[in-house]
Parts: sequence; C-alpha cells; structure tokens
Amino acid sequence: MDVPFIIRPARSEEAQALTDLSLRSKAVWGYEASFMARCRAVMTLKVAAIEAQPHYVAEADGRLLGFYGFEPEKDGVGLDYLFVAPEAIGRGVGRALWEHAVATARQLGHATLIVVSDPNAEGFYRRMGARPAGAQPSDLEPGRWLPVLRFPLG
Repeated sequence: MDVPFIIRPARSEEAQALTDLSLRSKAVWGYEASFMARCRAVMTLKVAAIEAQPHYVAEADGRLLGFYGFEPEKDGVGLDYLFVAPEAIGRGVGRALWEHAVATARQLGHATLIVVSDPNAEGFYRRMGARPAGAQPSDLEPGRWLPVLRFPLG
C-alpha cells in the first residue's frame, strides 16, 4: 500500500460512510442496479450493531479503506462485514482486516469464525484459510446461494 494504514475501532457516527463503502465495494463485481438497490436494505450498517459488536476500520490519512464487523452465531462468531474500498483492493487491506478479525475473535474466546460470503469473494476467504461448510439461500434473490465458510480459531 502506498500509504500506511491503521486499524482502529469503528465509531457509531461512521455507520452511513461504512454502508456506502460496503456498497461501492460490492458493486465492483458488476451487479445490476436493481440487485444493488436490494443490497442497500440488508447491508445498511446500524449504529446499534457498531455499539453492540466489535467493528473495526482500516484508515489512512482520514480516509476509510475498509472495515469488518462481527455478529453473534450459536457456534462461533460471524463475520458480518468485511469490505474494502475499490481504490484499496489489492493493496493488503483485506488481508490485514482478516488477520485483525481472526486475532480479535480469538481474544474474545470464540472457537470458530463463520463467514457467509458473496460468491465472488469466496476465493479470498479460502486463500485466508477458511474452509467450505455448505451454503445458504440468499435473502435477496431466489435461487441465489451464498457460500458458508468456517475458520477454526483454536
């Protein structure tokens, strides 16, 4: 990365900016506008989520480069979000956020990190060491299945 970045806790007032970043990131895959409009409804980051669960951002010179957040799961912790701004893709931000998420989940005592991935992002999670653990139907589009991956933390 040409500019060093830090990873710090997300702030509740960043919810809208992080939602916008996640949608810009998802749009990189070339989805149709109608699909992206449906995504906005389910990808809107709530202030309450930032306050209730760990959420972290990668930042350089005041610019948000990416973020991740957790959600509770019955047999581990879910990676609710992991998005990188399009201009920062391929610069190590995603890997750094993943490694930070793994370390944070371990510190919190979770046994497994669970990812429900966009099909286009599955390769990234596999390269990070997550293993396929099935699929679940998308809430957004009938017939669309989302890969589920698990990363043991023990």
